[in-house]
Amino acid sequence: MVKESIEEHVVLRVVSVLLTLFFITLQLPPLGSPPPEEPKDESPVKGWWMVSYFTVPPTRYSKIGKGMIKAESLGTRSSLYRKMEEKEKGFPVLSWRWKISNVVRSAIETRKGRFDAAAKMIVVFSKDRGFTVFGGDEPQGFRIEYLWASRLPKGQVFDHPGMKNCKVFVLESGEAKAGRWVDERRNLPKDFQTAFDIDFVPPFAIGIETDTDQSNEMVTAFYSEPVLTKR
Repeated sequence: MVKESIEEHVVLRVVSVLLTLFFITLQLPPLGSPPPEEPKDESPVKGWWMVSYFTVPPTRYSKIGKGMIKAESLGTRSSLYRKMEEKEKGFPVLSWRWKISNVVRSAIETRKGRFDAAAKMIVVFSKDRGFTVFGGDEPQGFRIEYLWASRLPKGQVFDHPGMKNCKVFVLESGEAKAGRWVDERRNLPKDFQTAFDIDFVPPFAIGIETDTDQSNEMVTAFYSEPVLTKR
């Protein structure tokens, strides 16, 4: 009787283990199937994707009307990007409108630890795919940032203090035009030549950024969606 009881117990244990392995196998993806994609946050503006930065709260972006984007920042930083369409890459002139509530008064844009901005329009130039393994969703390549500065003189061009292959063009400065829409128009091949002095590389992506993570100040900015034209 004791021997039969032991044998019965062993059989039950084996059956239990086999059933456990069977149910685990059912939950595994079939061989050769791709790994599940990580869920991505939905973009606040259709047609654009948002790039946020580790440990920094994101700037709040929202669509407020046809072709208009609002950015609200209080100690925050994030960027919105959209990929250039093929037909746009042959158009050299970039135009947009923007408006700010105020500048970031304590910003020093030429210093890495003090570079905040009420408004930036970003153009990334790349012949390749425009992304790297380490770059994540941030477009990689030659980069021009058009800046609404706090006090730097209009027309100044300088190296980005924290990024390689990036030039910053000061288009507006100070608060004389704060609260008003300001029109901008730039010839991308001409600016690219000024910035890098090499053969023109086609634009890959356009971005906008309002950030105050260094200063913890409050800024609201408005952007029209940028348009590329032949002239």
